[in-house]
Amino acid sequence: MLMTELRQRISYRQVRVVGALLILQGVGLMGLGVYFFSRVDWDRVLVSSGQGQIHVQTIDEPSLKLLEQAALFAIFFLPSAVLLLLAGLSFLVARRRGWLLATTAQSLILLACLFAYPDPRPGFAYPFIAYCILMVLYLNSRNVRAAFHSKEKPASSRSGTVHEA
Repeated sequence: MLMTELRQRISYRQVRVVGALLILQGVGLMGLGVYFFSRVDWDRVLVSSGQGQIHVQTIDEPSLKLLEQAALFAIFFLPSAVLLLLAGLSFLVARRRGWLLATTAQSLILLACLFAYPDPRPGFAYPFIAYCILMVLYLNSRNVRAAFHSKEKPASSRSGTVHEA
């Protein structure tokens, strides 16, 4: 009994590490999104008429480029950041839930980095690609997978025949 308790504590430690890394990645993505949106000069992009109506005006090339970067980032990465935060919280709170959500979020980020941005890719794409690859490898490592499969199956669900001696 003591060995099983030790094994569960060790496996839960792996699950907490994965949850913390997923939350860290989600917060990093949201922070980068805040950075992109803070670089846009919203006073030049949106003009208020004073009667509660907002009009979009023609903007110059540098402001348009910043607005485009912020919009693309929001479309491609912020949904994945929300998925990462949900998966990380589910790892920390519900222990063995969220593995599929985490791998889906990693896949979406990899897809966005590899296919959504035309060449040349922005500088932040390569560290994201590397981190996603490492997270997918860690999510599929033996220790983390053992944490998800550590519960014993009931005797009725085991296949095979019982042989009497």
